[in-house]
Amino acid sequence: MLKLYDFQEACVRQGMNPRHPETDDRSFLIGDDMGLGKTVEAITLDQMKRKKHNCSYSAQTLVVTQTSVMGAWESHYKEWAPWLKVKVINRKNRNEFVAALKARNGRGLPEYHVFVCHWQVLRFIAEDINLVNWFHIIGDEIHNIKNRKAQQTQAFKKLKTYYKTGLSGTWADNRPDDAWSVLNWLWPKTFSSYWGFFNHHVLQKKHNEGYCLADECGKSHKRPFTEIVGVHDQQLIHSRMGWGYIRRTKEEVWKDIPEKTYEDRVVELDPKQRRTYDMMAKDMLAWVGAHEDQPVAAPAVISQLVRLQQFAVAYGKMELVYKNGAPLHQLVLDEPSSKLDAVMDIIGATNEQIVVFGQSKQAINLLAARLEKAGVSFGVLTGDTKQADRDQYIEKFQSGRLRVFCSTIKAGGVGITLTAATICVFLDRAWSPSANRQAEDRLHRLGQKNAVLILTLVARETIDRQRNDKIEMKWTWLKSILTPQKG
Repeated sequence: MLKLYDFQEACVRQGMNPRHPETDDRSFLIGDDMGLGKTVEAITLDQMKRKKHNCSYSAQTLVVTQTSVMGAWESHYKEWAPWLKVKVINRKNRNEFVAALKARNGRGLPEYHVFVCHWQVLRFIAEDINLVNWFHIIGDEIHNIKNRKAQQTQAFKKLKTYYKTGLSGTWADNRPDDAWSVLNWLWPKTFSSYWGFFNHHVLQKKHNEGYCLADECGKSHKRPFTEIVGVHDQQLIHSRMGWGYIRRTKEEVWKDIPEKTYEDRVVELDPKQRRTYDMMAKDMLAWVGAHEDQPVAAPAVISQLVRLQQFAVAYGKMELVYKNGAPLHQLVLDEPSSKLDAVMDIIGATNEQIVVFGQSKQAINLLAARLEKAGVSFGVLTGDTKQADRDQYIEKFQSGRLRVFCSTIKAGGVGITLTAATICVFLDRAWSPSANRQAEDRLHRLGQKNAVLILTLVARETIDRQRNDKIEMKWTWLKSILTPQKG
């Protein structure tokens, strides 16, 4: 039977009785560190609130989250509240989701109890979602509404609900005034005025035109401007939030959590990716059919499956190249990539250092290009990395000067220490279980003071889910893995 850790139970107890006089105890912000189970805490809160009002099967909950974790929410609800029926939006068919909002069963009760959609779709279906009088809205990674003028923020704030729960360990991660929009959604009476919040809580420094006389500046500017430099009276903000806010770090709850935790993040392939993946799978099935009366050659089969697995990581295309004068079909990975979308979401959801492993050097290089464009500091370790650069990247990462360490499992899975990070993301897994464990233990080793979270990205309806750790080379097994089950 599933059971919450003690610190998670404490969160649920507080969430059921946040004692905030301005909002009738109906808003709650969970600011726990990544990896401490905010999703499970929110789902348990949802169950408890339904039980309190005796509306388990009549109330409707909306979860708004990142595209990359919609599948994770569905899976967690199935684990922790299997009696609730969950509807996840289909990125290719919004109308199905909209129709489900209105669906009723034979007793006139809602057909679905929980709806999961992503932030970007809100402004397109806001009118339909707004027709529902929601019992509970859960805003996952609630910092997505920090821009008070953004269309998705405005669409989200128009939704009617009895309970509000926000989740984010970084809800005020950039400018201090970004926090206002989140607080305004949760407690609109308490935090009603943006400029009132800005003028009282945001510290500013005014810079002069020409030689600047501002403290510790001493530079020359073409025009005057104001720089935001910090937060004033943070204690007042927290006191006004009351018990409606809870935050715990890994260090605080270390005794309550296991040394290494695992989580799968289910992602939906981009439509362009899906088309090429399905074509590749069909070609491989034809290849199996042509060879199934022959003995199985394990290396040849594994190389075929690895290639298919790469199509689940990023869009792939076969190009004809010539090596030593001989024609050779070579796989080239390119954008789009739903898994790289998920990695960027994970990076944006925390301020912690992160290690990303994958089998393909091309996928790691695609990630590096994204990080460079986003202005995120990173190091890359593949078979092409020079030893001097390799040592420098590791040293910079361990000293906190690099935010993300990107590596192939083969190049970085052994012999190095990456204990500066507590989050490890796998774009895909190696076919060798020991190689995966070795890679995980770059973080989880002597010198690591915190729990390590291992996130594996799983593309829905691909070989990612069906794959076994121990490969049995049988044609029947190959056919089943190439035709994955739905869901």
